[in-house]
Formats: sequence, C-alpha cells, structure tokens
Amino acid sequence: MFDATVAGALRFEVLPARGFDIGRADFAGLPLGWVSPLSDARALDRPAGRAWIDRFIGGLVSTCGLLNIGDAEGDLPMHGDIGHRPASNVQVEPSRGRPLVRLSADVDAASVFGPSLRLERTITSGLQEDGAAFLRIDDRVVNIGAVVAPVRILYHVNLGAPAVLPGTRVAVDARRHIFRRRIAEVPEWSRMPDPTAGIAEAVVLHDGLGRTEDGWSRCAVSGGLFEVEVGWRAETLPFLHQWVLPGRGRWALGIEPSSHALFGGEPEPVDGDLAPGEERRFELVIAVRQGA
Repeated sequence: MFDATVAGALRFEVLPARGFDIGRADFAGLPLGWVSPLSDARALDRPAGRAWIDRFIGGLVSTCGLLNIGDAEGDLPMHGDIGHRPASNVQVEPSRGRPLVRLSADVDAASVFGPSLRLERTITSGLQEDGAAFLRIDDRVVNIGAVVAPVRILYHVNLGAPAVLPGTRVAVDARRHIFRRRIAEVPEWSRMPDPTAGIAEAVVLHDGLGRTEDGWSRCAVSGGLFEVEVGWRAETLPFLHQWVLPGRGRWALGIEPSSHALFGGEPEPVDGDLAPGEERRFELVIAVRQGA
C-alpha cells in the first residue's frame, strides 16, 4: 500500500493488491471517500458470482471491469475482477519539491484460453490553478491476447460523510435521469435524503450527458463540508450511474462514470470490443475544495 499526501490537504491510499485502486482518502484531515463496514480487504483469488460485494471495502475509487461491470453473468463475476488483480511494474515519481504526486502500474487480466487485457494506470495528484486539490486517473487498456476482448469499465467513486450530508446537492447535465427502481427513502436524485433506518439503495442512470467543448462530462457534489467535482472523458465514458445508500451506518453516494449502461439508456455509443493489439483510453479527475 502507498500513502500519498498533496500539499498537506489531500491524502489517499493506493492499493497495489487491489487493482491499483484508491483506498481511504481524506481532505483537510477529514474523511472524503466512503469506507464500507467490511474489514477484510484481501483480494479474492478468483472472484465468482456475487463475491465482489463480500470484499467491497469502498475507498475513493473502485474500478469495475474489464469484461463485466454489472451483475454476475455466466462465468463473468459481478462487477468484474480487475479490482482483485495485483499490480506490477509499480513506479513512484519523486515530487522533487513540487506539490505533485505521480504513481503508475500495470494490472493484467490475462487467461490462457480466453481474453487477455492489460490496464496501464497512471495516478496523478496535485493542486489546480484555482487551488482545488485533484486526483487524476489515466488508464490505457490494451488487448495483449490473441482473441477479441469485449471491454467494459466503470469507476465507482465513493463519497461519504462529511463530504456528503443530508441535503447535499448533486448536479448532472443530462437529457434523462432514470431510476432503476423507485424507493421512498430516496425521493429525488439531485438531493441526498435524510438518513433512514434499515438498508435500501437507489441507482440512477444519467443518460445523454452534456459535454464541454473539449469533450468532458462532469458531476458536481456540494452542500457538505467539501465541494467535489468528478469529471471524465465522455468519448469513452458516455454514461453516469449514481448510487445512493441512505441508511444510518451505511451512508454513501457513488458517482460512477462508465463505458456502458447497466440498464436503460440509449443504444451503446461505444464499440466495446478490442482486437488483439488495440487499445482504449479512459480519463477521470476528482477535484475537491472546502465547501462554501
């Protein structure tokens, strides 16, 4: 595990045994990422079925994929297995006196008779010109095998208290906002509800996302102690899912850009298949500052 701190404000863990994902994260000494109640953080040797949820430790970023991002389907485990693959070729770039941290690694999801993919990940963290701390993930997925591979990826950005509080607002520019299933505990997607007893969850698909001139989509989370903006390259991540867990002791908000929709949505705009030797790139940025 690597522990990085940027300009004394943003602190986060990088998990080499768990797909080079981002674990616990704090800002200004207070929790930023959501941490699940599970204490067993060991990677699964062979994820199968719905075993993914039994080791869902939360953390600021959990990556789902690379062959499946949804529920278990046939031999494909729930949310895929990339988050349980070990990293190799790990490199840490010295800051050399700059308020900047950069780490990189490769994560292989290879098989003898099936698809083989490599995730080449670079994590960069520093300060933006406006003073906000940022964490950026640049991923290059390469087909290193001999057969066509159907690539799927979803970034599970997990926020908890005090970054997210009752009344926290979620702003997304999209044509449609589709609940997978309506529940009374979460009456609207744009505002975090009051905490509830029991366990319930809501999932919303934001479809037809607005894009900036340079091709980025964004989601703003405000009203807690921090203001958080999640941005991603829309060409390869054209969908956004939002996960709300309103129960006391489980309180969480997930912001989840993805290559494909888990339900509903327009016909898939991204060709998910990679031929041998082909690659696809994905970009995600999380920026955080003190709340107003």
